[in-house]
Amino acid sequence: MIERAVKKNQTNVAVAPKEPLYITPYEHLQTILDYTKAHSTYTKEQKFQRELDCLSTLFPKVFRPMYEDDLILGRFDALVIGFGSVTSVGGPGHYCNFDQLDKLSKTLGSEHDKEFEYLRQYWKENDTREIFYKEKLQGDVLGRFVDVLFPAIITARFSGMYLKYNLLLDYGIAGLKELILSKKTENPDSSSEYDSMIQALSLLQTVIKHHITEVETKLQTENLSPKRKIQMERLLVALHKIENDKADSFVSAMQLAWLYSSLAGVVNFGRMDDYLGDYLVNDLKNGVLTEQEAIEYIECQWRLIEVKRTNVNGRVLVGGKGRRNPENADVFCRLSIEATKRANLVEPQFTLRIYEGMNQDIYNQALDCIGAGTTYPILYNDDINIPAVMNAMQVDEKMAEQYAPFGCGEFVLSGQGIGTPNSCLNVLKILTIMIHDGIDQWDYKNKYGTLEMKKMKDITTFEEFFAEYKKLLKYYIELTGDAHAFSYKSMNDQVGFIFTSILTDDCISRGKMTLDGGVKHLGGTNEMYGNMNAADSLVAIKKLVFEEKKYTLETIQKVLEKDFDNHLDLKQEFVDAPKYGNDDDYADEIAKDLHEYICNEIRNLAPKIGLDSWLVVVINNQVNTEWGRATASSPDGRIAGLYMSNGNNPQSGADLNGPTAMLNSLAKMRADIHAGSVQNIKFSKRIFNKDRNNIKALFHTYFKKGGPQLMVTVVGAEELQAAYQNPEAYKNLTVRVGGFSARFVNLEDDVQREILARTCND
Repeated sequence: MIERAVKKNQTNVAVAPKEPLYITPYEHLQTILDYTKAHSTYTKEQKFQRELDCLSTLFPKVFRPMYEDDLILGRFDALVIGFGSVTSVGGPGHYCNFDQLDKLSKTLGSEHDKEFEYLRQYWKENDTREIFYKEKLQGDVLGRFVDVLFPAIITARFSGMYLKYNLLLDYGIAGLKELILSKKTENPDSSSEYDSMIQALSLLQTVIKHHITEVETKLQTENLSPKRKIQMERLLVALHKIENDKADSFVSAMQLAWLYSSLAGVVNFGRMDDYLGDYLVNDLKNGVLTEQEAIEYIECQWRLIEVKRTNVNGRVLVGGKGRRNPENADVFCRLSIEATKRANLVEPQFTLRIYEGMNQDIYNQALDCIGAGTTYPILYNDDINIPAVMNAMQVDEKMAEQYAPFGCGEFVLSGQGIGTPNSCLNVLKILTIMIHDGIDQWDYKNKYGTLEMKKMKDITTFEEFFAEYKKLLKYYIELTGDAHAFSYKSMNDQVGFIFTSILTDDCISRGKMTLDGGVKHLGGTNEMYGNMNAADSLVAIKKLVFEEKKYTLETIQKVLEKDFDNHLDLKQEFVDAPKYGNDDDYADEIAKDLHEYICNEIRNLAPKIGLDSWLVVVINNQVNTEWGRATASSPDGRIAGLYMSNGNNPQSGADLNGPTAMLNSLAKMRADIHAGSVQNIKFSKRIFNKDRNNIKALFHTYFKKGGPQLMVTVVGAEELQAAYQNPEAYKNLTVRVGGFSARFVNLEDDVQREILARTCND
């Protein structure tokens, strides 16, 4: 096997360490034993009661006491065994984090070995993902998330659920219970579903009572400053209000939505200006809060989101069409941009939906925030994305107006749909496997599975080569499609996701949980990686093999087997071949062809696998780097183990004709056949802040030409290089990795180098 340029087995980008758990290791063990006992008491036919009893062992126990600067309550710890929806905070459904379980075992020592062995064995059989994996992993072609040796990976996740917080705030807990009881009368066959919803809301009330006691104790026993006392009294009034009734203030609305999200296990928080804006404006008008106080509350909310350290989630959306009261929402929008600039945190992933005719003061304020180096807000173009969602998901305009990017940027219909990415394809790895007649040059295993393919020596035209590649892509698309649909069935067999279901249309009306026929739009997404490396590789093969006839496919095979050793001249020709990202139609047309083929194949498969939509997302987090570590050298001139291009962006350094040409290439990719793509662009602080009018004109032209989204990092190449060399001096430097932001110094070395290699417009 050839010598690799980087380590093979790294699979996680480093992130800032989380705080130690508030509960002691022994309390931790006792809680997860209680959770396991509750789980083992029931069968999957009793999944609703099992879920509720398991949640009751966690809440309110896992909530931390409030910190000195907290203005609302709700810090909690995800234990090594518990209930959730995403891998970044616990896991989906009933989960066990086996690595963390082993660490806890070492902490407590050998006297508890028997208990830990019991937990390991029990959860190997009952962890929601493990149950799914036993059914769907396939030999050398389908691996688990994220095993970089496989060309396709699958998982069971319930990511990206945006809840209908307006329903919660409009009705309050007591009102929601009345609504659920009225529907129970109409749908007696769904009594168990409705009863579990009522019990879930009662658990939420128990959590609120727990926090009422905490605040009362603080007021009675602590010597608080006058300002802090006012804040605590305001919070106590809010908690008493939301225990039963509708929220009636900004603080009570914020607190109720936050506590609900904690019990639901969701980690993306939706159109916050839409569900909090009216309360904010009412309090400002009535003198309950000043604008400065409101900003302090929003900053507190941001800190509570950031401390979860979800890495690729934590989305908050503001702006855009389809809000109930845009004028009031824009007040929250304005204050939240200021809070984001002041806080300068990695999370939340603060996102602004823009559109023609929006309040330009807010857009200008957003650019100022980006110019300060926050990487936020991320910009999404409603004028392109709403029609795109209508076409891609086949929904009407009113429904499409509720599109919401979550995680790294996958679109879901807020409060109405699922868009979880439970499958991923390494588009470049699949191409390298084909070039070597089915053999992956990383582990030398045959990854054609059951598919019959032509040998490279028998292919005589580029059209034939491209057709064979598409055939192999189709094979993997169908494998992942089947697994993706099964992931929902597998999760639904085990859990109800009761809290999520209550605030998702149309679960209450139908008397069904989200994955059991309750959700209005059952969708999913397939993550793509290495797309533009694959496109550039196709361009090089077309030009050098089939047009100029300088090399044969067999020669390409042999050179790539050796990772270009002793063939540096040939490698340079591959590097010099036309590249996507330069507004060059020769390269861009092949990229478009590949993009549209993959998008349409996946989209057309949705009805066959029982989904309302199944769509591509080219969103990329750090996996373009992780998967690159186990991807062989490729005809674009990339060496084995090197990172792949990020999202729909050109390869690092390949865009040689400036930002306008790069954005023109990006705008050629159809946005109406997928569910989100990531466009990164990097400017120096000097050009972004001193030449703002030209920057605005550049963005305007890009969005007008069809650009759906833009993520902007404002940082100089010198500053990044300095942070790379002297990380201690740049601990707060934030960069956009792909679909998420991170402190530059917390990223692994090859991820840092990938970011350094990206073009910086100066």
